[in-house]
Amino acid sequence: MDERSFRSKLYVLEPIIQRLPEVSVPKRHIGFKEKLMWSGIALIIFLIMTQVPLYGMTAQAQNWFGSLRYVLASRAGTLMQLGIGPIVTAGIVMQLLVGAKIINLDLSHPRDKALFTGTQKILAVLVGIFQASAFVMAGSFGPIATMGGLRILFLIIQLTLGVLVVLYLDELVSKYGFGSGISLFIAGGVSATVFWQAFNFTAPQGIIRGAIPNFISALASGSPGAISTAFFRTPAPNMMGVIATIIVFFIVIYAETMRVEVPLAYSRYGGLRGRYPIKFLYASVIPVILSLVLFTNFRIIGRILGGPVQGFVSTYMVSPQGLGAVTADPLRAVVYMLILMGSCMAFAWLWVQMTNMGPRDVAQQLKRSGMSIPGFRRDTRIMEKRLARYITPVTLLGGAFVGALAAGANFLGALSSGTGILLAVSIIYRLYQEIARGRVSEMFPAARRLLGE
Repeated sequence: MDERSFRSKLYVLEPIIQRLPEVSVPKRHIGFKEKLMWSGIALIIFLIMTQVPLYGMTAQAQNWFGSLRYVLASRAGTLMQLGIGPIVTAGIVMQLLVGAKIINLDLSHPRDKALFTGTQKILAVLVGIFQASAFVMAGSFGPIATMGGLRILFLIIQLTLGVLVVLYLDELVSKYGFGSGISLFIAGGVSATVFWQAFNFTAPQGIIRGAIPNFISALASGSPGAISTAFFRTPAPNMMGVIATIIVFFIVIYAETMRVEVPLAYSRYGGLRGRYPIKFLYASVIPVILSLVLFTNFRIIGRILGGPVQGFVSTYMVSPQGLGAVTADPLRAVVYMLILMGSCMAFAWLWVQMTNMGPRDVAQQLKRSGMSIPGFRRDTRIMEKRLARYITPVTLLGGAFVGALAAGANFLGALSSGTGILLAVSIIYRLYQEIARGRVSEMFPAARRLLGE
C-alpha cells in the first residue's frame, strides 16, 4: 500500500470517492470552438435551471440572500435557490483544513489531490442538504405546519439536486471549457440581470422598469421632477445605478492592468534580464466571493439562532443598497465596509497561501526555472524575503481594494448589485483574455507551446 495513504484519515473515504461519477479529464487538446460550445451549453443549462420553479411550494419563496443572490448565482423559488453557495463553502472549509494541516494532504500528489477533490464534492452535497433543510424548515417555501413530511423531503431533494447539477457543470467547464463554471455562472447571471434592469421596456401598472427607457421617457416629458426621479427612484433601477455600473466597469478594468514588476536574471542564458509581474489584484476577486459566501452562511445560522445574533448579522453583514439607504444609516454602511474589507484582506492572504502563490512558493518556482533577482545570491530564502516585500502588501492592498470597491458600488446603487458588477466585470475580462489566448493558439499552433497548452 502507498505510504502516503497513512498520512490522512480521509483515505477511509477513498472507496466511496472512487465510485463517485466524475467528468473525465480530456485526453486530447480541446479546440477553441469546442471549449466555446461546452461553456455555452453549461451556461444555458444553468440559466434554464434558474427558471424552473420548485415543486411543492405552498407560498411565494422568500429571498434570504437579498443582493447576495447575484454573487451566489441564486434565484429564489427555483432549482438554483442555493446557487453556488454550498460548493464555495465546501471549498473554503477544505482549503482551511488543508492549509492549517488539520488534514494532512499534499495537493501536488495526484492521489492526495483526487482525495481532496472527492471529499470536497461530498462536503458540498452535505452543505447543500443542510442549507436546503434550513430553508425548508424555516418556512421559506410555505408554513411547515401545512406541509406533509413527503412534501418537505421532496423540496430538500430538489434543492440538493440543483447543487449536484451545478457541481458537475462546474467540473465540465473547468475541464472542457473556459475558466470555471462558478465564475461563468456568476458572470452570466449578473449580466442578464444588468441588461434586464437597464433596458427592460415592460411597464406594469404604468411604470417603465428599465432605467434607460425610464430616463428617455422622463426626458421626453420635459419635467425636471421626472428627470430627477429617473436618477434616484427606488426601489426600481435608476440612472444613478447605470452611472455607478459604468464607473465600476472602468475601475475594475484599470485595476486589472496595474502591476508591480520584479526584475529577474536568467542564469542559464548569460544573465539575460526579465521581469516577474505581480498584479495589483493578485488574488483576483476571489476574496469577495469567499467573504460573501461566509456572510451568507452567517445569515443562515443567524436565522436559525435568532435573537441578537440574527440582529447583528442582518444589520451589519448586509450591504445598504443605494445612496438613500446609506444616508439613512451611515454607521451601518461604515461598519459593513470595514467588515468586508477586513474579510477580503484575510481571504486574499489565505488564498495566496493555499494556491502556491505565496513568496516561498514563487521563490521555489523561480529557482527551479533558473531565475534569480539581480544583485542577490540564488538562495531561496533570500528570494523569498525579497518577493515578500512585494507580494504581501499587494495581496493585502488588493483585498482591501476589492472589498471597498464592492461596498462602494453597492452604496451607489449599481445595477443588480455593486458586488455582482465587480465580480462580473473581472470575470468577463479574464475570460476574454483566456478566450483570446485560446483563439491565438488555435490560429497559430506553434503558439500553443508558448502559451503552455
